[in-house]
Amino acid sequence: MSVLKILGDFGTVGLVIFLWWSDNKRMWAVLDQYKKDMNEQREMYKSNVSLCKDFATVTNDLRDIVTLNIQTMTECKDSINQNQFCPVIRISKKKAMRLVDEEAVEG
Repeated sequence: MSVLKILGDFGTVGLVIFLWWSDNKRMWAVLDQYKKDMNEQREMYKSNVSLCKDFATVTNDLRDIVTLNIQTMTECKDSINQNQFCPVIRISKKKAMRLVDEEAVEG
């Protein structure tokens, strides 16, 4: 529509109403886009929350694994320090213990 035709048919009031309507139409489009953007952002936040919850469960599982590894390594260290797996050392320890026992009985 031509602005002059609107002005001729409806006068100044018609032109003002048309300009107001076209401006509101543009504003509604902007608000609709803003609403879509906010909904998208809300969905992103929800996704991030679920991602954080999943990450928390992974970290808890990892903590349990690390704790189990520490316990196992401590047991390995104790076994190595006591050296109960090597038969040669076990036999020599038994001999040393017998000698100590014999000395205690004699002394």
